Amino acid sequence: MPRRLISTDLDGTIVFNGTISLRDREAMARWRAAGNLLVINTGRSVSALEHVVVPMGLEFDNAILYTGAAIVDADIRVRYSTALPAGVVEDILDFVEGAPGVTVFTTGLDEDLLVYDTIGSGSELLTLFRPATRRELDGREFIGVPMRFTDPEMAARTETYLHRRWEGQAVGFRNQDFIDVVPASASKGAGLRQLVASLAEPPAPETSGDAGEAGEVPAGGSVGLGVGSCSPEPMETWSIGDSWNDISMHQAADHSYALPWSPPEVVAQCDGTVSSLADLIDSLMGRPTI
Repeated sequence: MPRRLISTDLDGTIVFNGTISLRDREAMARWRAAGNLLVINTGRSVSALEHVVVPMGLEFDNAILYTGAAIVDADIRVRYSTALPAGVVEDILDFVEGAPGVTVFTTGLDEDLLVYDTIGSGSELLTLFRPATRRELDGREFIGVPMRFTDPEMAARTETYLHRRWEGQAVGFRNQDFIDVVPASASKGAGLRQLVASLAEPPAPETSGDAGEAGEVPAGGSVGLGVGSCSPEPMETWSIGDSWNDISMHQAADHSYALPWSPPEVVAQCDGTVSSLADLIDSLMGRPTI
């Protein structure tokens, strides 16, 4: 029998108003207790993941973060990451300069910043992002640039500009009123495929030398998860997610489910819809759904 893995989005799928329902938390615990794997797959950063899962004691096996640009283990230790090319953040800020209804954030492995805001961010966001000036960006390495828009036309213009200016180097994923800019190689689906490949094979044997600790991220570069050379272990995967940035995750999974409120384009990529993650887990474990 293949191992079973669920890849779940966070916001709008299991996280609502900053919390996860007791029923979903209990279902995820049952899923893991039965020997199955639970993977968080989100656009959130390391610190934003900690902000929601640590207070609730949510346990998982791995998390794919920054829309696929980083992977962490159950202890939120980074096992893989890749950074945006230099100049992306500054170029985005130049493009939106003076535009109303735009907020620009930056996310990295160590800290998340708010660097431009003509919307007026609330206190909840400011607990996740430290206000910063452009001067503070110098010398920093960024993995993602989440942008919030209240004007759909400005969002579309920004998306078009990013595609034209940074094609092959950075990509923007739509998520409700956000665009998440990450390295061009990243997506939730690419992260899921990479993680499944690494989980399906035993880890490569440790070697001595100057390579550093397993999972150590070299400055200015990326680090791989590392896989062994033995026969792969079969893995069967399910995905659940509500928005456009989940489409690649749904395409990468063996079985895919949207939520009732998902856009039609997302539902079209899935095997069906479920009312909650708990309903999906109950059906897979042979329990009646509510």
